[in-house]
Amino acid sequence: MSNIKHNKCVMRTMANEAKARLMGNEYKRGLPPVPKNATPQQKEIYLKLYELRQGGEGVDNPIAQFADEKKLSSLTHEERQRYIMQISADYISMRNALDAVLA
Repeated sequence: MSNIKHNKCVMRTMANEAKARLMGNEYKRGLPPVPKNATPQQKEIYLKLYELRQGGEGVDNPIAQFADEKKLSSLTHEERQRYIMQISADYISMRNALDAVLA
């Protein structure tokens, strides 16, 4: 493989961007690493929580901020209770994981 044939590939572009950051000494802090054992819903909560903290906002009501309103309205009472408990547990675990990373 020569450089001439693949000069516009994605990997080469990413490598050139990384090299430019290194040469310019421009290290921007990216997103903190998401816990490896997190579910997709937990990852979503983690990223939303990180964005809120970077914006200087707090979480007053995690259920209202992280729950899917359409899903909540379609659930029965028992399913709604279970969904709310799951969101609460996910929020607490992701908040603790983010606190550990940012501390």
